[in-house]
Amino acid sequence: MAESKVSYPFVSVIICHHTQRLVDRCLRSVADSQGVDAEVLVITSDRTYLNDEVKVYFLEDGPAGKRNYGVSKCHADTIIFLDDDVEVSPFCLYELWKFISETPRCGMAFARIRNMERRYELDDCGSWITWTGFLWARAGNRQVDSGQYHQPCRILASKSATCVTRRDAFATVRGFDPDYYILGEDTDLPWRMWLRGWDIWYCPTALSWHAFGCESIKPRADYYTIRRTMTYGCRNYLSLLWTNLDTLRLAIILPIHVSAWIVSAIGFLCRGDTQRALAIMRGMQEFVGRLPTLCRKRRSVQSTRIISDRLLFQSIYASPGFRYYINRMWRYWKTQLHG
Repeated sequence: MAESKVSYPFVSVIICHHTQRLVDRCLRSVADSQGVDAEVLVITSDRTYLNDEVKVYFLEDGPAGKRNYGVSKCHADTIIFLDDDVEVSPFCLYELWKFISETPRCGMAFARIRNMERRYELDDCGSWITWTGFLWARAGNRQVDSGQYHQPCRILASKSATCVTRRDAFATVRGFDPDYYILGEDTDLPWRMWLRGWDIWYCPTALSWHAFGCESIKPRADYYTIRRTMTYGCRNYLSLLWTNLDTLRLAIILPIHVSAWIVSAIGFLCRGDTQRALAIMRGMQEFVGRLPTLCRKRRSVQSTRIISDRLLFQSIYASPGFRYYINRMWRYWKTQLHG
């Protein structure tokens, strides 16, 4: 009797690629994945990159644009996004597919992410929002994964280094906003999904490792440029608040953030770091220059939202103490990293 072939769920895996040195480990882990039939696409800005085992597309753009382009080329209804500096566990892709397939109204789900260098330390387990508009990361840096985040929960967003979306949910909000280029685009997209009635979840059974903050794998000086961390950080965070908050909360929260960025710039000036201070001010200048475009985006988002900020904040709200904000500012001055 002929042996029947096992049928696995079909998923598309879109990998944002920047440099060849990082992507090889990611592709090996995807090749070792179990439980899914994966169509793998690498969207790269490296014209020298060649790989006959996956679909390779060249695009000179940031992660937001690359992911959108990948969606236009892939075929599955379940779409998994990976950064090129991640490694997935054998059942990570399957667990992401299973979770989003079995969870009604789940527009996106994010994996439990550990540090690639320090394998048992957490990198990200999702974020909630505070009354100030700053995100509160549930898992702290250097925190060992001892099972404390093994329950799924609703979140505002997490790192898009390992996440999954439904094609229809992605289309509802027209994908990532390419104007972000990099940094903040992975908060803006799930936030807009929330406003259109989708839920965003943290999926703890899907495990990956991320090279964020790993000096031996991804040196900070090579990857986290001043323009990226300062200019894009300031410009993009102000932009996502402007686009997604309702009028009342925007009037309260935006001045807090403008003040925080000014204090950050002054802090760098006091340390004699004029370059970083000017980069922050350049981010504010670019935000102001984009206001006509941002106003059009805001009108579109606010006119189509079906959930109020009051209800949204009830689902994904955190209230850390004042010390949290002091520590966050201090860490930013010290490391210049947002995650």
